[in-house]
Amino acid sequence: MATIPPRRQRTARLQRVARQRTAVPRSAADRESTPVAPAAPEPGIAVPSSTAAAPPAPEVPAQANRWSHINQAANTIAALGTLVVILLAWQSLKQVDNEHALTREGQVTDRYNDAVSNIGDDSLEVRLGGIYALQRIMQDSSRDQPAVVHVLCTYIRNHAKKPKQSKDASKEPASDIQAALSAIGSRNPEHDGTARVDLRDTYLRGARLRGAELGDADLTGADLLDTELDGANLRNAAMEGVDLRRASADGADLRDASMRNADLRSASLTGASLDRADLAGAKR
Repeated sequence: MATIPPRRQRTARLQRVARQRTAVPRSAADRESTPVAPAAPEPGIAVPSSTAAAPPAPEVPAQANRWSHINQAANTIAALGTLVVILLAWQSLKQVDNEHALTREGQVTDRYNDAVSNIGDDSLEVRLGGIYALQRIMQDSSRDQPAVVHVLCTYIRNHAKKPKQSKDASKEPASDIQAALSAIGSRNPEHDGTARVDLRDTYLRGARLRGAELGDADLTGADLLDTELDGANLRNAAMEGVDLRRASADGADLRDASMRNADLRSASLTGASLDRADLAGAKR
């Protein structure tokens, strides 16, 4: 290294002293405003990026969260209240329906009892009223139809017996018998249940039974002379020994009917269906 001459050293020292005396001292504000250069990093130490990190998201105030929870709870309570109201209304309607059903059943029972009482009356008009009432019950209450069919058939068998003497024979049934036959013939057989039309050994000469529903009926030994059976349903009916002389059964359904030993002389069977009908011993 080169050695500085002594004279030059003294000159340099004097210049530094002069500058220090003439320098104006800086205020604290100047010192604070003067940027300080960052210290040089030491080797091996990572320097963070100069880009500032994004500030964290502001937190939702606790009061806003509390009101949100209150609103959710209120909505839930309102929905539950609506559901409870609907359930109570449905239960109330169901109870009303049950009460109405019981009322209707009670009314039908009363009507049935009155009608049965009326058909046993001595007055023809009262008996007719009872028969029409039973017919209406069959139309209004299918569950009561089997009982009504049984009552009407019993009534016919008891009041339409074969006369013991020919002089007492009539050409057509009495008005109450015809009304009972019409009620049976016009019913809906799908509601019969276990009931079966039972008109065995009855005297039904001249009866009007056009289109009557008499399928599976028991007409064994019945006197059906001059009856009108056009278009009647007599399928699978028991008609052994029945008297059908001069009867009109055009277009009647007699399939699978048992007509053994029946009297069919002068009977009109034009267009009648007799498939698989048993006509053994029948008179024709």
